[in-house]
Amino acid sequence: MEKKVLVIEDELDIQKILKANLEAVGYKTFVASTAKEGLEILKQENPCVIILDVMLPDENGFDVCRKIKNDNDEVKIIIYTGKLEAVDARRARESGADDFTVKTVDFKYLLESIEKLTL
Repeated sequence: MEKKVLVIEDELDIQKILKANLEAVGYKTFVASTAKEGLEILKQENPCVIILDVMLPDENGFDVCRKIKNDNDEVKIIIYTGKLEAVDARRARESGADDFTVKTVDFKYLLESIEKLTL
């Protein structure tokens, strides 16, 4: 079975880097710049993991996470943020996220999180 990942991230450079890195290790990767676009791709492609930015142009990532989990508790969600604050980690858990990671140039941490969730 093909493993699919959806990246919902409004920064195009980060989208490109994540897509290239994920595809290099065998994940079919879709990208969205807004929550609305991400939700549409989710319905069409049924990814196993969503990498979800907190600060999106049209909606807060924590709210998007909650919506997704209310509709589909099977999909795994990693909140992916530029801020490392305890309050964000707590909000991620409260919104139903399966993991929380900080944006970093070291892709291995994100990959470890994805692989842990897709075993």
